[in-house]
Amino acid sequence: MRKIVSVLSALLVLGLAANSANAAESKAVVAMSGILTTLQHFPNTSDKQILGQIVEDKTTTADERTVAKALLNVQHKVAAGDKAGLEAIVADAKASGGVKTLAGIVLSLNHMPSADDKTKLAALSK
Repeated sequence: MRKIVSVLSALLVLGLAANSANAAESKAVVAMSGILTTLQHFPNTSDKQILGQIVEDKTTTADERTVAKALLNVQHKVAAGDKAGLEAIVADAKASGGVKTLAGIVLSLNHMPSADDKTKLAALSK
């Protein structure tokens, strides 16, 4: 069952990334919003693989990389060492709206995104 959920999560993320060509958000933002939408306590193996690819991708912005690294470290909530970087993104007037939204959601995680956060995530993937 867990493997099926992992495969479905990966397909969802890949589908969201494929649709991002027409979206205002970057592929990284769309992929991370998909991961957060299905997150339960911590990223699964396929989510970690996708996040690792985002971190390594040369087209990923510094802010996107910060959010991806923070997501990699999530264990029920954001790791203490990642809070300052995420808070800086939220406070940065120059940061993109999508990345700010992701950073704020990761900062407020408590095992999984809230219903309100999931609504914000759905808007990012359109």
